[in-house]
Amino acid sequence: MVFCGHETSVNRNVKIVLAVSVFFGAATGIYEFVLPYYLKERGLSFESMARIFAAAAAGMLVLRVLMGRLADVWGRKLFYGLSLGGSALALGLTPLSASVFGQSVLKTLREATFLTRETLHPIVLYEERPDRFREFLGKTRGIEFLCQGGGTLIAGALFVVIGTRGNLWLGAALVAVGFILFASLFRDRPLPSHHRSRPGRLRDLFSFDMHRNLKVIMVSFFIFNIGFTTSHCFIMPLFFSEKFGVSAYAVSWVMVLHRITIGLPLLVAGTLPIRNLKVVYIGTLTLEGIIISASALVPNFLAAAAVWLLHDLVGAGIWIPVQNQIIQDHTSPEQRALQVGKILAYSGVGAIIGPWLAGWLLANLSERMSMSAPFFVSGLLMVVAAAVLLLLRLTPAGPTCAAAGDGVESGTDNRREQRL
Repeated sequence: MVFCGHETSVNRNVKIVLAVSVFFGAATGIYEFVLPYYLKERGLSFESMARIFAAAAAGMLVLRVLMGRLADVWGRKLFYGLSLGGSALALGLTPLSASVFGQSVLKTLREATFLTRETLHPIVLYEERPDRFREFLGKTRGIEFLCQGGGTLIAGALFVVIGTRGNLWLGAALVAVGFILFASLFRDRPLPSHHRSRPGRLRDLFSFDMHRNLKVIMVSFFIFNIGFTTSHCFIMPLFFSEKFGVSAYAVSWVMVLHRITIGLPLLVAGTLPIRNLKVVYIGTLTLEGIIISASALVPNFLAAAAVWLLHDLVGAGIWIPVQNQIIQDHTSPEQRALQVGKILAYSGVGAIIGPWLAGWLLANLSERMSMSAPFFVSGLLMVVAAAVLLLLRLTPAGPTCAAAGDGVESGTDNRREQRL
């Protein structure tokens, strides 16, 4: 495959993925902000919310691995498109249920489709232009997060007008537009025969047969996901409204800024001349954890929000493209979606524990401590996750302009080497 040429077709797919990111991002901003308030409006307790989020994290694990395997065999477009269509369906049905079981099923569907897209999005970009992968990933993710902020702002402004149900249906409509756009305009590109995945044994789907660096990232990301979902779950908007007694509209502005502070650095992170990916990855993740823990100790709403909003600006907004670059460079071309799916699925087990941990802390600590505890514990776990990354072994290599498959040989000892 040649990627340095064929600029028109390559740019077409990248632009379509970018356009889809706009609609999907806005819908995600609406959904993630509104859902906790909808569940609270339906009379569900913090413990019930924790069960819903934990059940969703558990329900999508096997599906994520299977989707990755099938995407290697049947192509990227089908499953990327299904992820958009399934997400629109889940959002559209969410306002029709008020039970723990019903919400668990719908949340599981939404997370399964959402995370299928999370698996395939960087793969599509890497296979289109591996030489500009971090740049394209940073820009598409950055714009997506900015649009999430816009979606949150819209939801906050329309909260009184259309309520939680109307907002969720608006989010479903936005994802549906993205699905139609992608299904009609994106052109799937078949892999060469020597990189095409072949059906294998069932047990191979769940093996740990992958590069050592991928295993290190998987363990680190497992711990990170426990910490991340301890604070970035149902408790995230409720932390500010319940602890400080501010309105949902005031919290919506914090959530908007939350998206902006990750979106802006992502726009430029992919073009930064980073020469030591390992140091940047560890340093920014550590700093992110320290900031989140510190925000839990601040007693004033504006000050706490200001501190907390720094965590993505100097953290995830920088390390996300770095992490994805390392992952893509160490996966086998014929099993790229499967291996990425495994990493995200196995590490995603942590996302089962995080919401449960947040619910346990809220239920078992004193009222004064309970609202702050999930944020404080969240940051500590992120620091632990960063420490695991000290085990990464990255070797230097010069820049390339090669196909994802031609520049990355399969097998443990023949991977395309990572630039330091």
